[in-house]
Amino acid sequence: MPTGKLSYNIPERFLRQLWKNQQFAASSLRTVDNQEIEIISTGQSNQDGGPDFTNAAVRINEILYRGDVEIHQRNQEWFEHKHHKDAKYNSVVLHVVLHLEPTIIPPVTKSKRTIPVLVLDRYFTSSYRSNWEKMILDERAERLTTIRCHSTNANVDAVIIKKWLEKLSVERIELKVRRFEERLKELAEQQHLQVKEPPSRYNEIPFGINPEDLPPPTQKYSPVDFRKVHLWEQLLYEGVMEALGYSKNQQPFLKLSRNLRLKSLTDIINSQPPDENIHHVEAMLFGVAGLLPSVRKQMDTESKQYLRLLRNHWKEHQNFYTKERLNESEWQFFRLRPENFPTVRLAGAARLIHKFQQKSFFKSIIQDIKRREQSSREKFSLLEKIFITPADGFWSAHFRFGELSNKTLKTLIGNNRSNDIILNAIIPICILYARLFKDKDVRQGALKIFEQCSPPSDNTITRIIDQQVIKGKFQIKTAMLQQGALQLYKFYCAEGKCDECTIGKFVS
Repeated sequence: MPTGKLSYNIPERFLRQLWKNQQFAASSLRTVDNQEIEIISTGQSNQDGGPDFTNAAVRINEILYRGDVEIHQRNQEWFEHKHHKDAKYNSVVLHVVLHLEPTIIPPVTKSKRTIPVLVLDRYFTSSYRSNWEKMILDERAERLTTIRCHSTNANVDAVIIKKWLEKLSVERIELKVRRFEERLKELAEQQHLQVKEPPSRYNEIPFGINPEDLPPPTQKYSPVDFRKVHLWEQLLYEGVMEALGYSKNQQPFLKLSRNLRLKSLTDIINSQPPDENIHHVEAMLFGVAGLLPSVRKQMDTESKQYLRLLRNHWKEHQNFYTKERLNESEWQFFRLRPENFPTVRLAGAARLIHKFQQKSFFKSIIQDIKRREQSSREKFSLLEKIFITPADGFWSAHFRFGELSNKTLKTLIGNNRSNDIILNAIIPICILYARLFKDKDVRQGALKIFEQCSPPSDNTITRIIDQQVIKGKFQIKTAMLQQGALQLYKFYCAEGKCDECTIGKFVS
């Protein structure tokens, strides 16, 4: 049992380390109301909004519970942080606290379920100082992402590294092509059978899925099945929406695009006056997304007026929408720059959809890719301009409803997001189109854009590869090399597959 009380000012990140590494007497745990607890799995650390650990498993009085774990210094922080009003915490199965305050009010979820409480300071078996030092070391190790071969790969020739990244980039783009191909077959089958859309096999898998998870190619379909342009427009619409989701909202954006089809939105556009149809589309997107709140007194005047407009349009159309609506809790705002808020991206999507409806956007993109008289960079620039969307009206001064922004918003979809759309949706879908219809011009045009154009922006992963593998031998100047770097890290370095990596084999 405890040898001494811990200070109650330990930062929560260290409490997470205590829980993750089970640095307490885990064999004799009991809840505050004296129920026996066995920790089967501490879960996965969650750095975004919501519970601290997800997918945990604990056995309480011989009953196995799978869900989330929330960690605080004090038990009353559950209510202070308003978790009892947040649907993100409905799946919490255990509230872990360092210290139990004298006034004990059991934590409850928004769904009114009482959550068991475990108090950690009853079960520490080592001194405060040793625990603290170990937690600091563990957290530091967790933050410093180091590639296994970083200290031995200095002599690997630049040509070897570059060729390996180029090969991996082809592997990565092929995964995306295959993924879109599977979705296109689903869309064709739904059209043929005229049945309700089945759940997608990949509706929870982001860009860059594992090759082992892909089904083998099938000869069930022929190009004739894919001649309908609306299939390609829906496919591209889904790809664009998913790319708009950034890294944290890809899944709800994809789900929204599959529930609220492009045809439904274009039908709305065609049924409304030209100067009003964008707002009707916006109302449908926000309404189905679950992000159209009620008008509240504390909101600024513009928000009240704009919300009333959108809610009136939503009321007009919602009875004709019969599929599932998303919940506000499915969207992530936490640790996002305001420019990347899903509300901003949805407003941008409404304007893109309006633009697409004015002409056959898929056909025009194919034609742009094929143009022989233009260079790859000119084609890329042309595509980029299609998706860059200026902020206007309400959205030039708001990142979300009810909150005036402290700066003017210039774009709803900017250069980086536009570039991501091109790399993650346009290029693989055009390659798929070229493959199915044996169009060499489209294939060559798409591949040259991929090979020659600049990457959209660097990120943590590409910086790690640059610093620990490339080490100044060359620069990641093209989108192709950037995609190869992402593939190297995610499927080789992070998975410890050094014996399957060209660089790993060289230094072993």
